[in-house]
Amino acid sequence: MTAFDRPADEAPASLDTRVTATIGLHGSASTWVFNVTRRLLLAAHGEESVSPLYADRTAELPESPAPHLLVKSHHGSVELDEWLQARRATLILSIRDPRDAALSMAQRFESPLQHTAIWLRNDCVRLLKLLPESRLLLKYEDRYFEQPGNIERIAQCLDLPAGRELFGDIFDEFRTEAVRDFAARISQLPGERIGMVGKFPMDRVTQILARHIGDGRSGKWRELPLPLRDQMTELYRPFLERFDYPLA
Repeated sequence: MTAFDRPADEAPASLDTRVTATIGLHGSASTWVFNVTRRLLLAAHGEESVSPLYADRTAELPESPAPHLLVKSHHGSVELDEWLQARRATLILSIRDPRDAALSMAQRFESPLQHTAIWLRNDCVRLLKLLPESRLLLKYEDRYFEQPGNIERIAQCLDLPAGRELFGDIFDEFRTEAVRDFAARISQLPGERIGMVGKFPMDRVTQILARHIGDGRSGKWRELPLPLRDQMTELYRPFLERFDYPLA
């Protein structure tokens, strides 16, 4: 039995809130994981019983969460990870070749590659630390977000019963083209739903940004100049080797 398949642990009796965290590399379709998890929890427990949000620090967590707290996170912090561990949170991880992910972030959000490369390095360090505690690992290169069966896998992680019709509805809601269309209409949402990430509007509910989906290609890092390819490979080598990504 692997860390990804082990049964869910019961939360300590003194803690009333069950915590789930969807933690992924930037650009790894982690927002798909968050939204699928959010919709499953809402369907099972109702809107008043679920607190979904983004947080990288404990200060960003609600003081009085609903019985089910869902945290989406990227680079995180030591304090947040210790908090998640203390509450025996259910961790669902998503990964991608960080060289592709860094390039995707630079292209979509007009950020220098040297900046996004550091974002991804921080993500990689964190994911490697959290891996032993995770319940499910989803790999971008497997195109997990194009496979309806992964919604059932997430439901199993949450100890929720199978609901084939619900799974189908959720899959349709967050398929790539549906999200791309939604992202193009972010500015039409009610004002209270819109936040800003840099200069890009974001839907506070789904965490979908206006430039949320790029070309989705894998292996595009090989189109970079050779010296830069080698530098990025060395930057991420421990992560690449752990998850069997090609080094050249």
